[in-house]
Order: sequence, then structure tokens, then C-alpha cells
Amino acid sequence: MQGIEEAPDLSPEALATLKTLQALRPRLHRLEPSRPLRDARQAAAFVKERRIVMSTGRAGLPLLTEAIAGRPLAGSWMAHPEVRRIYNILGRLAKYDVVTAPLILGKEAVMDASLGPAVDRIAGERGRRARVRGRLPLLARRLLDQIEAEGRVRMDHWGVATKRARPARLVLERELLVAASGIHTESGYHTAIVVPWRTSKFSQRFAKEAARLTFAEAQDTLLMAAVRSAVIAPEREVRRWFVFGAERIDILLAQGALERLTAAGRTWVT
Repeated sequence: MQGIEEAPDLSPEALATLKTLQALRPRLHRLEPSRPLRDARQAAAFVKERRIVMSTGRAGLPLLTEAIAGRPLAGSWMAHPEVRRIYNILGRLAKYDVVTAPLILGKEAVMDASLGPAVDRIAGERGRRARVRGRLPLLARRLLDQIEAEGRVRMDHWGVATKRARPARLVLERELLVAASGIHTESGYHTAIVVPWRTSKFSQRFAKEAARLTFAEAQDTLLMAAVRSAVIAPEREVRRWFVFGAERIDILLAQGALERLTAAGRTWVT
């Protein structure tokens, strides 16, 4: 969020708003003052409060790893002195009514279950799926064809080396075309079982409610929830958050549901 303290091109009112949001963001992300999440119950409550966060990574949304640590983390959280506590809390979140999907910048987002129908509506949109399918890399399309034909593929039985197979699978997951779950093999290593999105546990849980939403409503629900969770975020980043693109951002800005703030040549959305 650097660069917004000095913004001579803003009106005094807009500058005051920008500074207020700048100060509010780390507090609501539980970073300043430090208020670390102590256990999975607190972490789940934080997810429900913000509605959508990221497990880890670099983005304008709150990061669970940083909220658990209670401060911004430089570098990988795996190098943090409390890595075991962070890992344990992340691993126990499944006991609470939160859901996950590779939704933001292709990385795992953790959400309140109320957002599940919107995610499933996006994943099931036929027009979007057709467009995505047409631009898939060859190996990813081959994997998708086999998953849809057979109903499930165990990746270590697919017959393609992991170095090539894993990127193909991740492309499909990030486009919400398939869902994967990890398993321990008989030999003690990890692999993934991949199924079509429509037969995933996620879709089976939310499909009925998702059918009541239009594609536009689902996009708006996720965009508004994510921007509110971030408090304020660079517009350039917001436009790359979701697989459905940025068209609805322009509509929400025109409607006044979202606001654009410009300072020192940069724009933010709130």
C-alpha cells in the first residue's frame, strides 16, 4: 500500500478517505496491533468475519498465515519460527464450516460457506468453461478429457511423469474445471485423485443454491466480498483476482457499488 500517503492530486476529502482505509486495513487483517490467531476456532471465526481470505501468498486480501503469526511475513511462512503452529491451525480448519477453492490468483482461498454457491455457479458456467477449454494446453486438455470420460483419475496412475502432469492438473484446478483431493499411496508418498468439478463434494453441496444465481450475480457476490475483505486493493491486482475476468468490476464501479481512488498515478478499489 505504499505511495498513498502523499497524493497531491487528491481532494482533501479523498485523501482523508485513503489514509483512513490505509490505517484500517492492517487492523482488520489482524496485523497492527498484533492480534495473532491462537487456534483453529479463532482462525475460522476470522474467516467468517472477513468472509474470504487467502491461506498464504501475496495479495491484497488478508492472509491466514500472517493473521496466525500476527504480523506481516517476509519470505515463506515455512521459515517462520512458529511454522508448526501455523501448519496445525491451517490443517484443523476443515473441522469448521469454511470451504476452500483455488479462487484468487489461482491460489487457495478460504471462505465462509455462504460464498460456496457463487463459486459453484462460476465453475459451472457453460460459456466460461467452453472458452477455457479452447485455450487449454494440450496436455491439460488431454487430462480433462480423461477425467470427464472416466469420472476420476488418480494422478500416479495416469502414465505421465509428475513433472509434466502436475502443471496440467493445476491449470484445470485453477480454472475450476476439476477438483482434486490428496491421498497417501501404498508406498507412503502423496498423489491426487481428480474428478470433474460437477461431481466434487464442493459442487454437490452447493449446486442447488448455485442454480438460483445468475452468472453476473455470482461474480458480483465474490467481487464485493473480496474487496470488502481486502478493505482497499490495487485495481490492477483486483482485475486479475478471478477466473471470470474484470468486466463486472467496471459495471460495479459505474453503479457506485465499488469506488476507485487514484493517487500518484496509481488506482485502488474499495
